[in-house]
Order: sequence, then C-alpha cells, then structure tokens
Amino acid sequence: MVVYRYMQIPIFDPASSGPLLIIGLGIVLAFVGAVMMKRAGVPQILGFMLAGLFLGSFGILNEEVRSAMFPVVDLALGLIGYSIGLEIRKDVFGGKTRQMGTILIFESILTFVVVSLLTNLVLNNILIAIVFGALASATDPASTVMVIWEKNTKGNLTETLMFVLALDDVVAILLANVSISFVALTYAGAITFVEAILSTILNLGVSSVFGAVFGAVLVFSIDHEPKRRDLLELELGLIILLIGFMIWLHLSAILACMVFGFVVGNYVNKTKQPVCYTLKAVMSPVVMLFFVIVGGSISFTQAFNVTVLVLAVLYVGGRSIAKYVGAYTGARLTKAPDLTSKYLGLCLMSQAGIAVGLSLVVENSFGAGGAAEAGFLILNVVIMTTMILQILGPIAASEGLRRAGEFPIVCVEEPIEVPSSSEFGRCES
Repeated sequence: MVVYRYMQIPIFDPASSGPLLIIGLGIVLAFVGAVMMKRAGVPQILGFMLAGLFLGSFGILNEEVRSAMFPVVDLALGLIGYSIGLEIRKDVFGGKTRQMGTILIFESILTFVVVSLLTNLVLNNILIAIVFGALASATDPASTVMVIWEKNTKGNLTETLMFVLALDDVVAILLANVSISFVALTYAGAITFVEAILSTILNLGVSSVFGAVFGAVLVFSIDHEPKRRDLLELELGLIILLIGFMIWLHLSAILACMVFGFVVGNYVNKTKQPVCYTLKAVMSPVVMLFFVIVGGSISFTQAFNVTVLVLAVLYVGGRSIAKYVGAYTGARLTKAPDLTSKYLGLCLMSQAGIAVGLSLVVENSFGAGGAAEAGFLILNVVIMTTMILQILGPIAASEGLRRAGEFPIVCVEEPIEVPSSSEFGRCES
C-alpha cells in the first residue's frame, strides 16, 4: 500500500516569500488592471496603481517589501529620465529654447508661489510652506510620458510638453534643496544658505557631467558598431551603472540619465539606427512595477487627519490652477500655437516620483522637535495629493493631447496598411 504524504503549504509571508513572487504577481495584476482601464477609456497607469493598492491593502506589498523593491523605483526613474533625454533633440528645440524656457519658468515659479501662500494660511509658518511650494512645482514625467507612449501622440504640444517635463524636475530639485536649507537653518542651524546653494549647484553639475560622459561612451560604441540593436545590453548596462553611481554618490540619478539620453539622441551618427522599440519593450515591465509600488504606498488612514485633508485640498487646487495659468501665460507671451497654449496646462497635473522622493528627503533631513513633525506632515500631504493627482493627472493629460489633435488618426472604414516604424511612434529609422 502506498502511503501519500500531503505536502504542508507554508503560511504566506511577503517578506520571506521571495521577491520574484511579488514581482510576478505585481506585473500580472498591473497588466490586468491596464486592460480594464484601456477598455474604460482611462490611461492604463491608473490600472498599475490600482494593482499596487490591491496588493498593499492585503498586506502583500507592505513597507518591508516596498523597501526591498526600492531599486526598481530608482531604475524606473532612471530609464524614464533617459527616454525623456532622447526626445530632446537640438534640431527640434533649436529655435524654441526661449519659448519653452519662458513657459517652464512661469508654470514652475507661479506654482511655487501660489502653493506656498495657500499652505501658509493653514500653517502660519512660511518656512514649511515654501517646502510645500517647492514640492508642488515638480511634474511627474513618468505618468505623462506613459500617456504619450500609449497614445503615440505627436505635434507641437507633445514636443513642448517633453521639454517642460525634462527640466521641470530640475527646477523642483533646486527649489526643494534651497527650501530645506532654510528650514534646517532655522530649526537646527546645521547649514548656511550659501552652503545649500553651492551644494545644490555641485549636485546638478556633477550629475550632468556623469551623464555626459556615459553618453559619450555609448555614442562612441554606437558609431563603431554596424548593428545598432547589438548594443542593447551595453545600453542597459550603462544606464544601470550610471544610476548606481548616482545613488552611491547621493546625486541626481534622473538628471544624469536625462543628460545621458540627450547626448545619445543628439550626437550619435545620423546614419545609425536610434534607440527604438526594443528599449521601450524592456522598460515597460519596470515602469509597471514602479507604479505598482507607488500604488502600494497609498494609505487612506491619512485622510482622517483634518490638517492633512485641508492642506491637501489647498495644495491640489492651488497647484492645478497655477500650473494651468502659468503654462498658458508663458505660452501666450511667447506666441505659442493656440492649441498648445490652451491645453499644455492640462498635461502638467500629474505628481509622483520626484515629489514623493523629495518629500522623503525632507522628512529624513529634518531633525527632532518641530522640524521632525513638519517633515512627517509634509510626507503625509504629498502622499495624499499624489493619490489624487496620479488619478486625475493622466486623464487630464490624455484629454489635453486629444483636444489638441495630437492623437494619431486611424481610419477604420477602409483596410489599414501596417505603418512603417517612423509612423508608429516617436522613433525614426
């Protein structure tokens, strides 16, 4: 007689079950969520975040697991920064630098001022309020770029949007570092204003130099390799290595990767095939996981705090109005096309990634006492506003690009010929 011994199934523990199980589950659920959102006419990024919210609600994507998966966040932000840098072509922006720079300054500075003033009405502390203003000036490139990729948009609004996205976070990082220095100086006296300015300039400068050097290495390799696709491994390796260096040196990984992408996109031999669909296919699951992790970080318990709720309402309202009015004013002053002026502001509503990261820096930078409480308050408000803006932002961006007429036109009444690669996306062969 054969005796069967039933295997005892261990109790599921997210921390000890291994990262592959969580990663696989996250990607599958993100895919399912994306399909559901697409059928509902909603940007698929919301499906990614709902998958993370689902996993977080059941304790699968808990704080310990999210911390272990944080390198995925760094990698995703670096890859997104690299792809944005690739889109900033000198031949496209050569005659528009003044126009786009003006738009950038108006929308970011106006957002900084408006949110600072509104939050100060509640806090009666201008130092903490300007930190809120600095964080509000950041526009999340990831979700907006995902909408652009998903819809394959093309036109003046898309070009202007990519430029603003590429540089908006640089302005936010500068404002945030200066704001943090004010708070640290007031509460602890740990750093002077001049030291903060010099430290920020050094951070941005060194990050840019690293990005340029890595870009030059890849350009040299591309120019001396007959088949461009054979260098995908080197390309990804350099991106990951660059991100690792930036984290090790406490520098800006997303800025370094933007410069890296800019150098590759502009200085590679024009006869060589540029980065195209292969890299985007590799990036897709990483970006999926990034937003799953963001969704898993959402906690509705913070909504029961009246101060956090009031600040979140003022923050979202002031930021949204300031982004729209600032972008519209800057575009009008520089005589941008009417559709770009009218709908650019709608495409700048998303917030995540950089703002959340900077809020964590703020919380960790503040010491004990009042500054520590302020850091915790800032982190809670940014998490709540990120929840709201990550839902509304991609929808607003999609609608703005649609109204501007930058969605690809597909005729469904006649047989459709398969378009060439140059017609399908933003890459050209």
